[in-house]
Amino acid sequence: MKVAVASTDGKKINLHFGDADQFFIFDICADENTFEEVRKKTKLPLEDHTERWRASIDLIEDCKAVLCSKIGKEPHIELRKMGIKAIKLDCNIKDAVKECSKHLKLDS
Repeated sequence: MKVAVASTDGKKINLHFGDADQFFIFDICADENTFEEVRKKTKLPLEDHTERWRASIDLIEDCKAVLCSKIGKEPHIELRKMGIKAIKLDCNIKDAVKECSKHLKLDS
């Protein structure tokens, strides 16, 4: 199962979902959480608010959850429709992924 994390540095969850220009993708399986890749938004300017969060959704549509510092109501609803859990956190990625993996496995 894949989890996306909105982060500037890959160490701390510190980006708002819609404003994130990149997501760190982790694969959670069995007893191991593995970093897979960084997915970045296009460099083309995204003019309006809706374009920005839709671009974020496009990057993580194969993930089971997204960890971000904040998220608006509209993207939260869209993610839920897609079966993706939005989890608001402001902490260390390593600890958050480890803790979330316990809860997400129970829900799977």
